[in-house]
Amino acid sequence: DPAGGRGTPSAHADRRLFGADAPRVTLYRDSASWCPYCQKVWIALEENSVPYEVVRVDMRCYGAGPKPADFLARQPDGNLPCAVVDGVVVGGSDDIVDAVGAIGGGPPLR
Repeated sequence: DPAGGRGTPSAHADRRLFGADAPRVTLYRDSASWCPYCQKVWIALEENSVPYEVVRVDMRCYGAGPKPADFLARQPDGNLPCAVVDGVVVGGSDDIVDAVGAIGGGPPLR
């Protein structure tokens, strides 16, 4: 992205670094940025200033056909959101929010 991951918050951003050299979290979220569970995780990343990158995946309801093989290798059931947090795959928005909170050092978010 043009700001090198240092721009203002946006649900459409592909990367935010908060001064870090690399992201600690890869968030797999819906491609249209309207899934409330994905949005909850994005808010947790922003509130905790955890460096992240986003990979957009079509939801089943979009009728876009099969999901990418690299995503299904991490999340075999294909559910969103999914995240890789410090190398560990975490599924489900509550579990991802907890993992982000643990590395972000901010107040509990749920």
